[in-house]
Order: sequence, then C-alpha cells, then structure tokens
Amino acid sequence: MNKRILSMIVVVVLLAAMFAFATTAYAYYTVYSHCSNGSPLNVRSGPGKDYPVIDRIPYGDILYVIGETAPGWLQLNDVGYVQASLTCTYYPGPYTPTPKPAPAPSQPSIEKVLSTAKTVDPYFVTLKATPRSNGVANVRWAPSKKSKLLKAYPSGSQVKVIAELDKWYQVQDPVTGETGFVNTAYVQR
Repeated sequence: MNKRILSMIVVVVLLAAMFAFATTAYAYYTVYSHCSNGSPLNVRSGPGKDYPVIDRIPYGDILYVIGETAPGWLQLNDVGYVQASLTCTYYPGPYTPTPKPAPAPSQPSIEKVLSTAKTVDPYFVTLKATPRSNGVANVRWAPSKKSKLLKAYPSGSQVKVIAELDKWYQVQDPVTGETGFVNTAYVQR
C-alpha cells in the first residue's frame, strides 16, 4: 500500500509541475515590439514608467502577452511589463528610418548684412565675367556664394553700386530697381 501511495504522490506532483509549467508558458495573445523610432522596447518590473527596466526587446520581436494590467500596460509571461502603445498586432518588418529633410540653407538677415555695409554715393559699374563664371556675373540675395541667385547678368551689363562691403557690392538694377549683391571679382570700375 505504501508503494501505491508513493506512486500516487509522484503522479500528483508530476501533474502539478506540468500544470504550473503550462500556465506560465501560455499566452493569451501575441504582439510585436514596435517603437516608432526603431529602438528596443523596455520591459519593466511593474506596470508603469516608474518601475525599473529589467530587459530590452529588439524592434519587431514577438511578445507573449498573458494579461493587461494597469491601463496601457501588458504583462508578458511572468517576465515583466511593456507599454501597450509600443506594440502592434502585426509583424512590422525591419525598421526603416524616415529620412529627415535637409535643413534649409541659412540666409543671413538683410538687416544684419546692411548694418556692416558702407553706404556710398551711388555710382555705376560694369559687370564682367571671370574664366570660371560661364560668361555671366551672378547677383545674389546676400553677400555669400551660397546665397540665393537673383539674376545672372551677361558680361558688360551695368548696375548701380549703392553700398560696399568687404568683398561685395550691394547693387541695383537700373531698369527693374531690384537690389542684390555681387562679388567684387565680377566688377570692372
């Protein structure tokens, strides 16, 4: 009889162990790690951002959810908690970052530029092309070669100088009245 009781106890213990293992491995549903910036998902020791991070799950990895706890938090197979908004129900595929637009070239404010200019009695100059300028003299929005091009004047065109800077002249088109800046290398006095 003792052997029979001992056998029954062993069977009960084995069944209890199998049942305990089955309940911890069982997931109600699965989700995937899906942080919008492609970074790993933080697994926390409790349902909230105040709990410490105990693990990090790579983007796109599958997660086994056994329950939803505090609003917005999922419990994972007794290993921790993740924020529900950082998961998705479909496989997101490999992370591809969204390209950031190139920053617009910075243009100096015209007020700042003019504050360093020396005003002069207006006089006319002739624009000349240089060997590297393809036969034109460029008039730009600001005194910088990276500044927006306003107009390319053919060599021999005349413009009125209204202010002088270090290596630039502020000029005015005598026909249209438009103003811009030309490098002194393109001016013939």
